[in-house]
Parts: sequence; C-alpha cells; structure tokens
Amino acid sequence: MKKLIGILLVTIAVSACMQSADYKTVRDEVMKFHDVVMADQGVVVNNQMKLDTLLKDLKGLKTRFPDVDTLKEKENLKALIGDLTKAEDSMNDWMHKFEPDVSGKSNEEAVRYFKDEMVKIKAVDSLYKKEIKSSAAYLSKFGK
Repeated sequence: MKKLIGILLVTIAVSACMQSADYKTVRDEVMKFHDVVMADQGVVVNNQMKLDTLLKDLKGLKTRFPDVDTLKEKENLKALIGDLTKAEDSMNDWMHKFEPDVSGKSNEEAVRYFKDEMVKIKAVDSLYKKEIKSSAAYLSKFGK
C-alpha cells in the first residue's frame, strides 16, 4: 500500500511539473527581457553617432592621429556603422513582428510562440552585445 501511495505521489508530482506554464508568465518574461535589451539600444545609437562624427571629420582625425590611414579608417567606420545599423534593424524587425495578443490560440500554442520569441530576442541581444563591444573597442582607440 505504501508503494502504491508513493507511486501515486510521484505520478502527481511529475504530471504537475509537466503541465505547461501559463502563457502570460512566459509573455511577461519575454517582455522583461525585451526591456533589458532596449536599454542597450541607447548605447547602439550613441556609438553610431560617435562613429558618424569620426567619419565626417577624417581630417580632424588625421590631425590628432597623424599615423592613421584615413582611407582604411573610412572603410572601418562605414563597416562598424553598418553593423550597428543591422543590429538596430534586427531589434526593430523583431518588435514589428512580435504579437503579444494571442487570441484564438490555446495556452500551449501561446506558450510555444512566446518561447520562440524569447529565442529570437536573445539572438538580438547577442548581436547588440557583439556590435556594442566591437564599436566601443574601435572608439576607444581614438579616445571616444
């Protein structure tokens, strides 16, 4: 009898763990993570502006750093600005496609949707961090 009760309790515990989460909880997690990533958007825009300022004043850059190959730096600056723009575009694209209203979907479908969206926003976060690190390293060479 004790074994039967033990098996029953284990079965209940396992089935309780296997029940899917409420989609609202998963959606809230996605939104909180989105807010964290959005904080980095200011850094992305700020670095874009600093790089653009350097690009527009290559003569001043050459004056401050006479050994700099301005043609090479022009290419580097354009590439970095382009990479930051792609990162920003990926965030904008995600936000435009994200649909928090899951009317007509079952809880399981909604949970799956929001889990997929979490994967996507985490990819955007990784891209943001990569491009912020790269552009910040470049800017630090010139004291920016």
